[in-house]
Amino acid sequence: MSKKSFPFILVQGPKVDDPCARRIIRKQAMKDVGEARKKRGNYGRVNMRQMPEFEEATTCQIRPVVRSASSDSSATSLNLTKGDSSDSTSDTDPTEYDDEVLGMGTLARKGVPVALLQEGSGRAGGISLAAINLFSSYETARAKFRIDLTDLSILTNFNVGKSTIPILSADPTRLACILGQHQWSYLQFVPSLYGSSEVVTAATNCLMAKAKTTLIPHYSCKELNMRLYSKALRTLQAAISNEETCAEADVLCATQLLSLHELLDPSRDTAWSHHISGSARLIRHRTPCRFTSEFEKALFAAHIGPIVSECLVGNTACYLEEAEWTELYRSLILESHFLHDRSPLTIHMRLLMFPLPGLWHDVGEAITGPELNDDHALAQLEQRCRNSHRGFIDWMEDYKAHCVRLSLASPPPKELALRRELFGSALECLAIVKRLLATVCDAQRMSLEKETQALAHLILDLQKQPSPKHSWLFSGHEFGVAYTVMLTKDQWEGQYTYSLDEERRMAVRTRYNTWSNTLRMTG
Repeated sequence: MSKKSFPFILVQGPKVDDPCARRIIRKQAMKDVGEARKKRGNYGRVNMRQMPEFEEATTCQIRPVVRSASSDSSATSLNLTKGDSSDSTSDTDPTEYDDEVLGMGTLARKGVPVALLQEGSGRAGGISLAAINLFSSYETARAKFRIDLTDLSILTNFNVGKSTIPILSADPTRLACILGQHQWSYLQFVPSLYGSSEVVTAATNCLMAKAKTTLIPHYSCKELNMRLYSKALRTLQAAISNEETCAEADVLCATQLLSLHELLDPSRDTAWSHHISGSARLIRHRTPCRFTSEFEKALFAAHIGPIVSECLVGNTACYLEEAEWTELYRSLILESHFLHDRSPLTIHMRLLMFPLPGLWHDVGEAITGPELNDDHALAQLEQRCRNSHRGFIDWMEDYKAHCVRLSLASPPPKELALRRELFGSALECLAIVKRLLATVCDAQRMSLEKETQALAHLILDLQKQPSPKHSWLFSGHEFGVAYTVMLTKDQWEGQYTYSLDEERRMAVRTRYNTWSNTLRMTG
């Protein structure tokens, strides 16, 4: 037998200079530990009971931090700390990390076996790298910006419009209050597209960076925001210019993501309107027959509120009142016991609003133009106003029936919030329609005005009642309509006598212009 030499380890002995001897000493010291691990059967395996949590370093690298298996998995995805201020010195694009930062090098340094990292060798511990999926593209971006895009889904609400911009600018904390109030939205599909769609990825990075700046007052990185915004615009413009890609859902999604970015940026007054009109052109170019998937339907639904709002403020007819588009919107209906964004009651209410911008525009054109003296034209407008009026009255009856049907149940908070939203919208629309009807039917003006004033007071009473956190999205519209109605009350309630029919018609024009112009200014 060959002789073996055994180096002795002295706790208080001198340090051995020979590197080979030191390696032998370490190997011998860890021999028992290694044998014990092999017996337990978990030697070289990844601990799948501990989920990785991403923590941002000051070098803008992402490092995984192990979270205890007993930790609360429902913790919010938004983690705002003072440590975020360190990001202001970095302009690293989360989609531009190299393999050394987020690839093999990082995983190897964190203790994942090399065999597990090699392509096709998913036998280390029976786990493949794809199964672990520690660093998906979207999770990387979410870790950097400290925000989950789906938490912003309330910004795709029907009531979001140009008036939202100054409200958020005056009080950015409103955005933090509505995070996590989820609703059906195309934003829930964005994470699956992130990384695979260049145009969606660029727009998502831009929006998440802007949202972080809005949510964290002390965080500021204008250079990064501008770079991401410029990249998103370039990518979107290139996709729109390409005839093969301009009609794809990804392009429409990126356009709507950038419109949300403009909601958070008050520095460009007309940017939001440009993106909304751009979305309208893309949607019309696609035609209704191309909105078939849930993702495409969600994109269309998110466009409804902003375009109706833009048409009302801009005094233009809305293309959505065309039969093919109303049928598409009606196809979104999903029956359910409680109210949601696709309930029949919700869809029908918003369908009633599609013709309102065009009706208001046509009444204004007639009253301020030569048709003021055309009784036949005014009679046609009166009939259209009565049809709209009847539609809202019928909806109010359906709404009351729904509330009575659930009077013994305990509706969830989302149901109560949507009730408040829909009821308020119906009241303000009905007040506008009554004023339009009183304009083209002067004989019933005084009786209609009493009803309009009652609606205005009811709206103000609603403002005093408890409301959901996101009520500021629609309460401003309601107050503007009620305030304008009460402000112009004397002109519409007054009983006047005119010696000439021409004087009466001119009084109608003056009365209408005062109310309409004041209301559009408040909107």
